[in-house]
Amino acid sequence: MNVLLSTTLFPGSLYYRMSEPARAVNDVGLGVEVTVQRGVKTTMARSSADPDAPAAVQTVDAQGADVVVLQLPKTREMLDALRLLQGRGVAVVVEMDDLLSAVPPGHRGHDVLVRKGVARVAAACAREADFVTVSTPALLEEYAPHGRGMVVPNAIPRRIAELTPAHDRAPEVVTVGWAGSVSTHPYDLEEMQSGLQQALDRTGGVSRFAILGEAGDARRRLRLAEDPIELPWVHDVDGYLATLGQRFDIGLAPLRIDRFNTAKSWLKVLEYAARGIYAVRAPSAEYERLGLGHRAKRPRDWSAAIVKGVEDPDRRRDVAAADRELVLASHLTEHTAELWVTAWRQARENRSRADRIGA
Repeated sequence: MNVLLSTTLFPGSLYYRMSEPARAVNDVGLGVEVTVQRGVKTTMARSSADPDAPAAVQTVDAQGADVVVLQLPKTREMLDALRLLQGRGVAVVVEMDDLLSAVPPGHRGHDVLVRKGVARVAAACAREADFVTVSTPALLEEYAPHGRGMVVPNAIPRRIAELTPAHDRAPEVVTVGWAGSVSTHPYDLEEMQSGLQQALDRTGGVSRFAILGEAGDARRRLRLAEDPIELPWVHDVDGYLATLGQRFDIGLAPLRIDRFNTAKSWLKVLEYAARGIYAVRAPSAEYERLGLGHRAKRPRDWSAAIVKGVEDPDRRRDVAAADRELVLASHLTEHTAELWVTAWRQARENRSRADRIGA
């Protein structure tokens, strides 16, 4: 079976939901040949009956694939391409890893995704797909109520989990870190309220707070006494993951519990665990399901967990090492390779069945 993965331009989603799954499937050798490329090749033309109408998709090149996977399709043209592929007997999988209809106000994508209806187009693509793959149960409920879908959880490549872990260090000053951009996570940091500053006050001289990414107005949101250290974002995902383990000793994963975040995967805590970083995280459904990291809800929980991680290096090392071992045992891309293949094969069966019924 030949599978063509048509990717998004977002590095994280491309890495975890496309390029690394493809690498794992090809490495394991499950009788599937996977090709990854940006988008699918189409031809566009205007209607001769209405030359003022916008150009529409006329043909789609499946490049000999039995299954085409469309990652985060969000345009009418992608919906048209999906239908054209199915009309030629090619199975189409829609891959979704965010609840687009629930992107909160304040997020820079809210206007386009929610107010301008892009999320509705994505949902329409999922409804018409032969199969849907998602990263969480909440997303499965949203995008595959028709029953043609499955959860393939996010996983880490072995080469990343086997890098020198953060817990091997014995720093004189412990770096407490958060990775992300305040502009795309405007409310998450506020979940800690004064908890982080309380912890920094209690561990003055032996701790510091850093943000890998865009700090923005984090000082105000976190009620910090001083600006956080701002580390530049690393766009290459392998480089980003390597940097996490080189710069963070304690990783923070706060989340506001809303529809958007409830549907999000366990990825941030999984990344921290894979790199041997002691994680303190929100009680979101997916973080709870993963079971890694130290759970924190109230400001005093955040403070206490961070302080323990700073003041007790043996405990910090032991907890981080145990979490990393669980990643190596159960959460690598080689562990999810068969799930991806199962989804693609089911899409092929669904399309063959639909074609027989329609014949």
